[in-house]
Amino acid sequence: MSDQLDFDFPEGSTLHACGPDGYAALAQFWTESNFPPKSVIVSESDTDDDVFFVVKGLARAATFTDNGREVLYSDLPRGDSFGIFAAIDGEPRSTNVFAKEHSRIARMSAGHFREVLYSNEAVNRAFIHYLVDRIRYLSGRMTEATTLSTEQRLCAQLLRMCEKTGKDTGFIERLATQQELATLISSQRESVGREMSKLKDQGLISREGKSLTVLSLRGLETKLSEL
Repeated sequence: MSDQLDFDFPEGSTLHACGPDGYAALAQFWTESNFPPKSVIVSESDTDDDVFFVVKGLARAATFTDNGREVLYSDLPRGDSFGIFAAIDGEPRSTNVFAKEHSRIARMSAGHFREVLYSNEAVNRAFIHYLVDRIRYLSGRMTEATTLSTEQRLCAQLLRMCEKTGKDTGFIERLATQQELATLISSQRESVGREMSKLKDQGLISREGKSLTVLSLRGLETKLSEL
């Protein structure tokens, strides 16, 4: 269990949705460990059913094809959780999860997780929303991959990643690499590079270091409606 129950998780994260009381109910049963960057937290097809929470840092869920190509599912920032499916249905893990940066990860048994899930209304509501959000997200990605151009898929991904900073502007503090973006939108790194250059030339984005400013949210949104 965490020594300090400081409730400061980002709005929109699962732990934030649990509220202070729900967080405390979960934290009483978990233990925390530190993971350096690139270290494996969960391996695909593992048979354990523990549940994990990102207390600090950033984790990434991904799997690999037979030829070694990475299929990136999602990044898991502070306050997010993983391992929920195995805890509920008892099936093997469906993906790998590794630390993207120095991370502190909490771990609790499936039995304790279910105990809190079924007895705490706030936790129950938070994880129902979590599961629905995952279904919507994956459904949206499938639709994009089959109906949108590379440019449109890139615009949709940038809109998802950015935080609105003004009436028509947004900001991404740590933009994914071109290879990571390519994986996210089912494309190639070279194609992403070309499309990023086009968006910059059109005055829609501005890159500085690892951050990116979206100069026109409406401009990116308009591209999604183009034939």
